Amino acid sequence: FESLMKIKIHRGLDQIGGCITEIWTDSSRVFIDFGQNLPSNGKAVTPEEDALMVADIIGNNEKEHQAVFYTHAHEDHVGLFPYIPFDQFISEGGKELLLIKYKTLLEGYEIAREKCGKQRVPDRSEEERLEECCRRTKTLIDKLETFRTWKRTGRGDYPNPIMVGNIRITPFFCCHSIYDAHMFLIEAEGQRFWHTGDYRGHGYMSKGQFLMLRKYATNIDVLITEGTMLSREDKAISEYRVSMEMIDVMQAFKYVFVLTSATDIERLGSINHATKKTKKPLCIMSLFMKRTMELFTEREGNLGRGLFSFSPLFYTDRLYSKLRNRGFTMVVGPSQGDKVKPLLNRLPQEETILIYSSWNGYYMREEQVRANAKYKEFREMFHNVVDIHTSGHVDRDAIKKVIGMMHPKEVICIHKEADARL
Repeated sequence: FESLMKIKIHRGLDQIGGCITEIWTDSSRVFIDFGQNLPSNGKAVTPEEDALMVADIIGNNEKEHQAVFYTHAHEDHVGLFPYIPFDQFISEGGKELLLIKYKTLLEGYEIAREKCGKQRVPDRSEEERLEECCRRTKTLIDKLETFRTWKRTGRGDYPNPIMVGNIRITPFFCCHSIYDAHMFLIEAEGQRFWHTGDYRGHGYMSKGQFLMLRKYATNIDVLITEGTMLSREDKAISEYRVSMEMIDVMQAFKYVFVLTSATDIERLGSINHATKKTKKPLCIMSLFMKRTMELFTEREGNLGRGLFSFSPLFYTDRLYSKLRNRGFTMVVGPSQGDKVKPLLNRLPQEETILIYSSWNGYYMREEQVRANAKYKEFREMFHNVVDIHTSGHVDRDAIKKVIGMMHPKEVICIHKEADARL
């Protein structure tokens, strides 16, 4: 296949995450994602090595017009943004999530630094470390503030394209395990490429996604598709079924903890629905989760009969005394073990359960546990545990369906394990 637009997959052909795709013409180029390697996927690198790699990639094919477009705000797609010297584009919701993340981190560092300084014998080395964390995080926030964004279009409307030189990029909303993910139609020199980013067909927000692809992903020369689940034969269950299974558990146990991501609006929606059906108060312990829920409520609260309208209670000892007899559902992240353990010690274990609602590889695969043991350690605090989860990625059957709909001249699978094949 001869193309006037050129493609280079810098990372992603033989690993999940760390994606970097370059597409260019004689005068212009765009990158789709500049992702950090996931723990245990791809070579572990230092920030200095990351900076050198980015500079090398960018310096080898300079064009008059160039920009980076991010499919979504997961670190394995956006994590190298600090090293990019030209325009960066992301969805409005993606930018908001990243700003919430880093502003919350900054607040935490500032509070810790202040406490450190007030100690009777201040730890100067720790104070200096926290000061450096504050400085570095402020720099990241300043960089994020320069990101350019697009507004998600309403259902049935054609998105506004963005021009980078002679390359035309059109973002299309898609369903993934993080808020406001997008696919891209990339056009130049009479060629049409389609980059799916990460997506799935079994979430609440995937309704209409295949109709969109059938309507707009036509005459595609090259399809660049994610293949996370290509090496897995299992079929992903729907997000609605996740909620139904959670309802069964919440009816059987008085005190329910759910381990999940604060940025996955649909999983939080499933939990929200289940708590309403079982009349359990929805509780949280994390300021980050509080703020993401506020964002989701503000932007999407009128959708799905209140599915994405959140009114969580922030956990305190005073709240515990009010909910002790009623029970609750507590949504938590893996880094909150130190907060959860004291509460767990006050609860009867026969009435308490953890719903583990994240990828099971985080606690089952040795390389993942070595990279981050918090998931496994959190899980092991509980006597009763049940896994209720579905993938944020498209399964093998749905990938084949998309390829069959598009009939592209060429298919490139990225974001996949090295031995995965269509």
